[in-house]
Amino acid sequence: MTYQKAIGTFRNTILPAMLNSYSVIFFFNNRWLAAVLMVVTFFNFFAGLSGLVAVLVTVFLANSMGFDKIQLKKGLYSFNALLAGLGMGTFFDPGFVYFSLLLLAALVSLILSVTLGSWLGKYGLPHLSIPFVITFWFIVLPSAQFENLGLTQRNIYWLNEVYAIGGNSMLTFFQTIDALPIHKMLDIYLRSMSSIFFQSNLISGLIIAVVVLISSRIAFSLTVLGFLSAYLFAQFSGSEAASITYYNIGANYIMVAIAIGGFFVVPSQYSYLWAVLLVPLTSLILLFMSKLLGYIQLPVFSLPFSIVVILFVYFLMVRVNPSKLKLTPIQYYSPEINLYTFNNNKERLSHFLYFPFYMPFWGEWTVTQGHDGEHTHKGDWGKAFDFMIKDDKQKTYKSNGLLCENYYCYNKPILAPADGIVEEIIDNIDDNEIGKVNTVNNWGNTIIIRHLPGLYTQMSHLKKGSFKVAKGNFVQKGDLLALCGNSGRSPEPHLHFQVQVTPLLGARTIDYPLAYYNQNKDSKLELVQFSKPAEASLVSGISSNALLKAAFDIMPDTSLKYSYLNEKGMEVAEQWIAYTDAYNNKYLYCKETESSAYYVNDGSMFYFTAFYGNKKSLLYYFYLSVYKVFLGNPDSVDVRDAMPLNIIRNKKTSIWLHDFIAPFYNYIHAGYSIKVDSIDNPFDTELLVLKSEIQVSVMGKARNESSSTITLSSKHIKEFTYKSPQTTIKATCVNS
Repeated sequence: MTYQKAIGTFRNTILPAMLNSYSVIFFFNNRWLAAVLMVVTFFNFFAGLSGLVAVLVTVFLANSMGFDKIQLKKGLYSFNALLAGLGMGTFFDPGFVYFSLLLLAALVSLILSVTLGSWLGKYGLPHLSIPFVITFWFIVLPSAQFENLGLTQRNIYWLNEVYAIGGNSMLTFFQTIDALPIHKMLDIYLRSMSSIFFQSNLISGLIIAVVVLISSRIAFSLTVLGFLSAYLFAQFSGSEAASITYYNIGANYIMVAIAIGGFFVVPSQYSYLWAVLLVPLTSLILLFMSKLLGYIQLPVFSLPFSIVVILFVYFLMVRVNPSKLKLTPIQYYSPEINLYTFNNNKERLSHFLYFPFYMPFWGEWTVTQGHDGEHTHKGDWGKAFDFMIKDDKQKTYKSNGLLCENYYCYNKPILAPADGIVEEIIDNIDDNEIGKVNTVNNWGNTIIIRHLPGLYTQMSHLKKGSFKVAKGNFVQKGDLLALCGNSGRSPEPHLHFQVQVTPLLGARTIDYPLAYYNQNKDSKLELVQFSKPAEASLVSGISSNALLKAAFDIMPDTSLKYSYLNEKGMEVAEQWIAYTDAYNNKYLYCKETESSAYYVNDGSMFYFTAFYGNKKSLLYYFYLSVYKVFLGNPDSVDVRDAMPLNIIRNKKTSIWLHDFIAPFYNYIHAGYSIKVDSIDNPFDTELLVLKSEIQVSVMGKARNESSSTITLSSKHIKEFTYKSPQTTIKATCVNS
């Protein structure tokens, strides 16, 4: 068991941490990219070996001391040790003293990474490569005092090491590539890319540029943008001798462009613009620090990059009203995923900003006056709704309409729009005669409910003596409050509804949406989500479906197990267990594939918010199949939603081309839809079949990406089938 545990620790923690130490330098968590970068570091063999040793020492030390495994696996504790090891291997000769100092450097970089990361992390700021710079200073400044530590010439005669590794054939190959007659700017660009790993040769720069291009088109374009900005600014300012060295371009200007253009800031035309504008600032800081630190013979390295990025991120964080330049809310370590997820979620998950309010009545009512209506919804009281019931002839009453009882909405139940505590009740005002209004008691009989501190709803013009609750009572969503009346400034029976931030009667209204409701459009129900119904809209509340609600009520510690036939025709099973993280976010975790799918169930809608892990796992196909499911009445279960492109990313060139211009314009869109395919009984459902589809639209031309069928019975998801041109999976629940 001890051996198996050690193997599991290495595979699940040590290996990811080691590899991500390389890829996170370019702000990725990409093992393929990391493996290539690791190989590139060994073009200077001793430097590559030193970097690897420093990483392994740091990772094993951090893991054994119990530091945060999530941070560790992302390489955030160890990438500075990698840089320190590469730097030491580039500038010093090997020996006993050298390796002793290398181990000390790994320890110092870990201490600094943890300490600075914790301190800056409290403010939401990164530590970047500051630990590497300080660690290297600790080695460089006293290095002259160590007689047995000598400076090396390998960084000058690096081709000798190439010959030692691969013989004459490899040496000839490197010499041929390094001597290619290419344009000066391309030569400087490629050598600048290689200098990030303390090298200066074309083949290293070419490999790094290619793997960055394959990993991210946005990141690659930003490396070019950062380089061109630095090169042109140096030519313009005349500071070429001081600032245009390969290392300065690579480790400072190019990295600033990547960090601001696509990592800490959501990629957009504005992030690209700021990436260009920050190059002169970086150059100024670089020149200043070079002069200042030159007096004590310390190198600047990537310190200007770290200072500029940290200052600018904090500069953006303290804005009161963030506008066009958006900080990345959730970091996915990929500019494309950051962009596509943000664009998708800013609308899809915007309701996280709102407390959910539901229609305060049963049946279909008409919005007779909406926000900023022409009659009474003006100024501070403009963001309110008036509701009435109309018949097929658009009349609000039967008979002659002279009595309150003639009006369809009169005496109808008024419901609590959400959970809360009754803050105020006014119940002493008689109903008006039809056509007359009470301007003394403008709001009439009213109930005010406190839902959250600073968030209240007010319902007015209610019927005297009809209240079913009292002041101070706790009410739940859908509880009967009172009956619709005609009190106050109300010429005919109707319900006035508004949201406000104080408990005062008739307080200033706020612009606030209603969570979920049905809208009758051309005799067809349409589910509307977190929106404000327009005037003349015919709306109704939603009701839940018991089978849907039970099937998707996946509580923490719930276990779901499904069997299916894999690509080899063998029956295999996956077990998913529901957990909650430190922030109370729910997710399904599959131990077999080490995959996680985060989800939300707000009682009316079940939907996934993020997926991490193996995209060939059954959990991933389940994630795509039930991306979003309405838990309400089946006649309005047809739901549509947008999907980020990275979810359905394929190998087609069009996606690659789209990535290049995605920060500026999107011509590819992905959408999800789900509807009821069959149902045995809408009122007492025992068998329900849902059908979902994912479509991709390119320049307005749509094509089906996949389709799924989900069968529900016995209060659980009995089976689901996922079909795409590449895959067909049918999974059956085997929970006991």
